[in-house]
Amino acid sequence: MIFIYGGAYQGKLDFARERFGVTDGGVQNFLDGTEIDAAKKCLNGYHMLVLSQLRAGIDPLEYISSNMGLFEDKIIICDDISSGVVPLGEENRRWREAAGRAAVLLSSRADEVWRIFCGVGTRLK
Repeated sequence: MIFIYGGAYQGKLDFARERFGVTDGGVQNFLDGTEIDAAKKCLNGYHMLVLSQLRAGIDPLEYISSNMGLFEDKIIICDDISSGVVPLGEENRRWREAAGRAAVLLSSRADEVWRIFCGVGTRLK
């Protein structure tokens, strides 16, 4: 598993395309839905999957732990939503915490972890 993390609009998907040969047909973009498409190589916007799961009453950490086999050969791209002002709304605070905890769990199991800033990748693991 490869975990790519960074702020919004920092070039994470472009980095995955260039570094790992990700094609558009192999990308699952999370705008809605609570499940992973096993046929897709790259999971883009993982933080949005976490939000959808929370809204559906699914524990994202339990989902990851129970489905670790789905992640083994994937490239996971996740926005860093942990910085800045703490959100006022309870849902956004829960989302921020859950996305952070999911990132910790996924990065601990990943073979490679990359932080992207201004389009530049730094390998952390």
